[in-house]
Amino acid sequence: MTVSEDRGSRLDALGRGLVRARIWVVLSVAAITLFFAWHAAELRLLSRFDELLPKDHPFIQVHRENAQTFGGANTVLLMIQVAEGDIFNLSTLNKIFAMTQEIDKIYGVNHYAIESIAHRTNRTLRVGAGGLMEMQPVMQTGPKTEADVDRVRRVVHTSQNLYGVLVSLDNKSALIRASFIEGMLDHRKLFDELNQQVVQPNLDDNTMIWVAGEPQLYGWIYRYASEIWWILGATVVVAWALLYVYFRDWRGALRPTLSGAIAAVWGLGFIEILGFTLDPLTLVIPFFITARAISHSAQMHERYYEELEASGGDQSVAIVRSFSALFVPTFSGILTDALGILAIMVVPIEMMQKLAVTASFWIGAITVSELLLNPIVYSYLRAPDLELIRERRKGPFHRAIDGFASWIVTPAAKRLVFVGWAVIVIVSAVFWTRLVVGDSESVTPLLRRDSPYNQAHAQIQGAFGGVEPLIVVVDSPMPGGMVIPNNVRTVERFQRSLEKHPEVGASFSFVDVITTMAMAINEGEPKRGVVPTSRAQIGLMFGAFFMGTSYAETARFMDASFKKTAIFFYCRNHRGPTIESVIAKAEEFIAANPLEGATFRLAGGLIGVLAAANEELLRNDLVLNVVGYSTMMLVTALTYRSIVAALLMGLPLVLANGLVNAYMGAKGIGINVQTLPVITVGMGFGIDYTYYLASRTREEWKDGRSLEDAVGEAIRTAGRAVTFTAITMIVAVFFWTFSAIRFNADMALLLGLWMAVSFAASMTLFPVFLLAVRPRFLKR
Repeated sequence: MTVSEDRGSRLDALGRGLVRARIWVVLSVAAITLFFAWHAAELRLLSRFDELLPKDHPFIQVHRENAQTFGGANTVLLMIQVAEGDIFNLSTLNKIFAMTQEIDKIYGVNHYAIESIAHRTNRTLRVGAGGLMEMQPVMQTGPKTEADVDRVRRVVHTSQNLYGVLVSLDNKSALIRASFIEGMLDHRKLFDELNQQVVQPNLDDNTMIWVAGEPQLYGWIYRYASEIWWILGATVVVAWALLYVYFRDWRGALRPTLSGAIAAVWGLGFIEILGFTLDPLTLVIPFFITARAISHSAQMHERYYEELEASGGDQSVAIVRSFSALFVPTFSGILTDALGILAIMVVPIEMMQKLAVTASFWIGAITVSELLLNPIVYSYLRAPDLELIRERRKGPFHRAIDGFASWIVTPAAKRLVFVGWAVIVIVSAVFWTRLVVGDSESVTPLLRRDSPYNQAHAQIQGAFGGVEPLIVVVDSPMPGGMVIPNNVRTVERFQRSLEKHPEVGASFSFVDVITTMAMAINEGEPKRGVVPTSRAQIGLMFGAFFMGTSYAETARFMDASFKKTAIFFYCRNHRGPTIESVIAKAEEFIAANPLEGATFRLAGGLIGVLAAANEELLRNDLVLNVVGYSTMMLVTALTYRSIVAALLMGLPLVLANGLVNAYMGAKGIGINVQTLPVITVGMGFGIDYTYYLASRTREEWKDGRSLEDAVGEAIRTAGRAVTFTAITMIVAVFFWTFSAIRFNADMALLLGLWMAVSFAASMTLFPVFLLAVRPRFLKR
């Protein structure tokens, strides 16, 4: 007995054993499924921004150490804008004051990291009778008279930390920034409170209010996330209809649906058991994992029909033969997908590592729903009529596959396939150069370009020229390090240097406080607004500014011992190239301009944390691809005991990856912490197509056929199911295009394209290579 025959007999015995023990197997699987279902019902839809960050990156360490003091990436931006006139009127200034007070009441806000001309932390010098100097908030209350309005206007126009930073240069807009504490942030609640308590009460015919920032962005995402249910519902209906039309029997629709449902329940329950949550931006991944279960099941059902006809309607024989014939390609396909996704673990980002574990388990659950239960489900269902099976072959779909199978083995087809794919690869290479790490456009790619959020973001950016914060911390181990004149002048030069970058709109630091105070002390004389030359004078400026305030209120400018401060740069966008060039310019200045007893530390704010994420992705992208593809090729080589098999079957995956990268470059889809997991999940798409085709070719060639006939028969049988499942999944993608969450729509189309390319390469290039190489592993 050969190794192959021995394995076949053992698989036959396993299939018969599962049917004999079907009651116990069904009860066991049902109990476990109920257990997972109970946990799945408790699963929460939640996004954690901190889980998107590479925790060991030095930028993230700076961010976490200083976010509560200087503000972090979880910042809301509210811009109040007037249609006629400017903001310096009683009505608008009172609205700004009221909005600032209401934001200060919202749960989770960092009360000392609110920036507004109406917040107590923004102060101005008032000189009283006898030369007494007193620091007061710019707006201690809402203005009551036109004189109050004129005073606020004068203070704003003479304060470098206000004019152009919190009030636009055209005086038509005012900005309020509010940072929120990560562990206390509830995106849904914050979204509702901002709208109901801050925005709606202050709108009128002359007043527009725009809201942006990461917390507001995720608030919109949560609002749109409920649409997933109608998308899934519509997809299930269409999939059922296609399965029924294809198999011409309700059993053909039930069997794949059962596999997908069980795998989904196990996967969702496992996520909750581990204490994880389901991110609304990764919902497309569970959808496609479930689609993999349906794909494997449709292949098995097609073989079951074939074995029923070959055995003359003997159901028990058909069950065992179909199980035995497809066990190896099905199991290997599932194992390859599961281990390939585990490659995401190499990226030190918590969200990706959680996704790697849960997605791998979810895919592994297909083994139970597809292989363990497959013989048992068939044994409980009545076998379809043989006449129905024969009638299926007379349809146009089957005739088209038969015609393609006859054509693909011809010499003309071989030449056309090789030339066609060579052209596709060359054209794709042109678009690879357009790929960027990070976001590729200024609006968020997570929502539609015309969404309310992106409109708000564009309006705020347009009014202020730059609102995306980059925070550079200056740290000194000794008290007083920040009042050394040389350090103050170096910080000022740093600001002016980075402000020259075309993507930096404005900056702010304690230097602006010093120069503003110097000007105020000298009766508002602009030429006096310069950095003092001595420590004593600098200390005097700070002393005057801090007079009558608490440490918490001034901490975002400078700590009480003058050891630590922050420099804020406001960038025009958060595109990957923008972040890279701004960080590079900052590092260049820092390297050439050392401080006395102090250190520049990069970097916090949204730009800083995105820079860290982008650097980590760039560093690990090659490793991720090498580990992922090496894992899949190793499984393939062990399955077929051939390196040649791994190379041939991995070819469609490499081509699909190349075309998907070209598509991303052409469409402006960047490689970031959201897109990378989806891309990695797609890496394994199509490997099972080649497994099924190779295994069937091997069967037919061993039976004495020529290789050309064997390949043709593999296309007619296994290729028919491959074609149907690919079409079904590509059609299902259609509903995702209606999602208001643009990211989910883009990623669904991306995975649909990946599946289409993998299918096309598996059905054309892979058979042609088999005929050209004539590999020996097919004879083993």
